[in-house]
Amino acid sequence: MATTTKNAVPDAGDWCGADPFAPDFRDNPYPALHRLRTADPVNLTPVGTWRISRYADVADVFKNAKTSQTLSDGTAPNFDPLDQRGSFLEFMLNKDGPAHRRLRNMAMQSLGGAKTVRQMESEVQQTVTQAMDQALAQGGMEIVEDMASLVPSRMMCHIMGVPLADRPLFNEWTAARTNAFFARFLPPEVQQRTRDAGVAMADYFEALVRERRAKPGEDLVSALIRAEEQDDSLGDVELAVQAIGIIIAGYETTIGLISNGLRALLDHPDQMERLRQEPVLIRNAIEECLRYDTPILFNWRVLAEPWEVGGRVLPADAVLWMMLGSANRDPARFPEPDRFDIGRQDVAHQAFGGGVHFCLGNQLARMEARYALTEFAQRTAGMDIRQGDIEWSHSFFRVMAKLPITFH
Repeated sequence: MATTTKNAVPDAGDWCGADPFAPDFRDNPYPALHRLRTADPVNLTPVGTWRISRYADVADVFKNAKTSQTLSDGTAPNFDPLDQRGSFLEFMLNKDGPAHRRLRNMAMQSLGGAKTVRQMESEVQQTVTQAMDQALAQGGMEIVEDMASLVPSRMMCHIMGVPLADRPLFNEWTAARTNAFFARFLPPEVQQRTRDAGVAMADYFEALVRERRAKPGEDLVSALIRAEEQDDSLGDVELAVQAIGIIIAGYETTIGLISNGLRALLDHPDQMERLRQEPVLIRNAIEECLRYDTPILFNWRVLAEPWEVGGRVLPADAVLWMMLGSANRDPARFPEPDRFDIGRQDVAHQAFGGGVHFCLGNQLARMEARYALTEFAQRTAGMDIRQGDIEWSHSFFRVMAKLPITFH
């Protein structure tokens, strides 16, 4: 186990019983994360990264530390060096400073603002209503396919200006492509599947960029092109990478928010019933879902200069894995953190990250989840809902592939 002596650097790291790459880690990571947070809250891993697992430390790094997404030599600490086509090296998430701000502002025009959310609310509501109509007629549903992925995939197709018929392609590609964020540490077969998805998405979106240059529309790709043409700094490949990154970051995480949130309500019928009786709690319920079972268990930052974390000074270029799932269950920040309570006060979770890289699609994701969870709760009142077996997706995120339920 890594020592906690100030300024000491241990000779070797330890997973402390919380190996995030273990096959069964996603099933229920929270007991292991609790042990990690208690035993070694600033943990040097066997792969040389540092895991930051206490809420206060995570919040401090996000808010105050000078960080980057890349090492000082410009390389990405977690990426597979063989993953070239559709690589996230040029994605805004992997940029800092003016380059990041410019790309983020370009994307915000079509994805992150309140105007986008308002424009799409009626379509989200209609999609959710149709999904519940079908589920009630059939006596059940598969939560992921019939709701959690249906809603954000339709919205993302609308935002990107691509045919709804292509939704199944995105289901396959995005789940595989999330692994690119930490592919350096994954098995060879997962790395290859991730590269293959990158090639397929690059082919699709580079062709889409060329099409939109010739015939612009009112979609995100066209908006990126219009913004880019003001100074001609990005080519077709770089623009395609922005589109790919946005669809992965905004789509896969929303699947996780809706499906994990519905599962939490199903596992806690008292909270489901409370939501039915007090629908005004829905906004707080969404925040509690994000705290209780966030789709992204950890993300990363690189220290641009030495920084003290939890009594230990870490050097510049230290790669920090910010353990969002652990921070969100920290008893020092949340009373009874393992209790799911949609009425919980001050649900200041870290699920969307922090600092300049705070999730730009958070408003859209929250809105989609509000409609999905509200209508599901209200229209299943009085029913006995039985869950089938969970199947996890190929995603690196904590996202299910299947969760069948039946109504009785």
